[in-house]
Amino acid sequence: MSILKSMVLIGGMFAIASCSENPKNVEVDQALPTPIIQQVDNAVLQLNDQISDYTLVASLDHHRMAKEAGVYTPPSIATIFSNPEVEIPLIEQNQLIGLDLPFKVLCYAEPDTMKALIAYTSAEFIQSRHSLNPEILIDYQSSMIQIVESYPNKMISVSDVADVQEGFGIVMIKSDFDHETTVQNLRDIVMSQGDTKWFADLDYQEQASNAGVELRPTLLLMFGGPAPGGKAMMTSPKIGLDAFCQKLLVYENEEGEVWIAYNDIVAFAELYYRASTKPQQMINERLKMTFTQAVTIPVTS
Repeated sequence: MSILKSMVLIGGMFAIASCSENPKNVEVDQALPTPIIQQVDNAVLQLNDQISDYTLVASLDHHRMAKEAGVYTPPSIATIFSNPEVEIPLIEQNQLIGLDLPFKVLCYAEPDTMKALIAYTSAEFIQSRHSLNPEILIDYQSSMIQIVESYPNKMISVSDVADVQEGFGIVMIKSDFDHETTVQNLRDIVMSQGDTKWFADLDYQEQASNAGVELRPTLLLMFGGPAPGGKAMMTSPKIGLDAFCQKLLVYENEEGEVWIAYNDIVAFAELYYRASTKPQQMINERLKMTFTQAVTIPVTS
């Protein structure tokens, strides 16, 4: 398996679920002012200049892909990119950090203001979520600051991490299978969903091996479905930073146990917006059911 299978998309990656209705007064073909779409596109072009030395994993245009699926969501483009020299030392400390890596930046607009904004995963968030010594995040922090410093301060959407405690928003399920079988089971069940697309894998173990570092099996899977994700982001586009695409970490711990970990969409909606919506809650329920089925040996009577 290659370290990275990347796909640059004019579209987004979303979780596997479906909801039948749109919020009131929101039309699928709702027209957006051209200037705000251009502002978000220009912000992405500016970002691309800043990350030319990184490996691009995916560029995910949530708005355009949702529109193709018949769903309205505000302009939102997530860019995921990698620098193993920065990321592998962090994953050595704690494999679960792989859920917050590689680097990602969201260029988007809130539906009430329609002004282009920038959000990113901060070192402070990673530190709080994984209870880390801030010193090991110095390289990550300096890299991210260098990437976003060209944007005006008024464009940066800073998230309050005061409520982020160790393990915040991480859903973990123990697998009954070995790592390889777990990954294959997850691929099979995810791709059996009629509206789901597979986008990329990131093999942290292989990245580490190339750097001369031993790491237990640790693989990040990225996939999703545009229509349900678009509905979930309709009034809360900032969750596109953490929840869409769906990132699923499959790893083997020191005891040889295989675990999967993924982000709780409702937790991030409540962190950013102090509320969650029915589509977000439905996706959470569907994800837990789907992933549990993939990693659990059926009980026979």
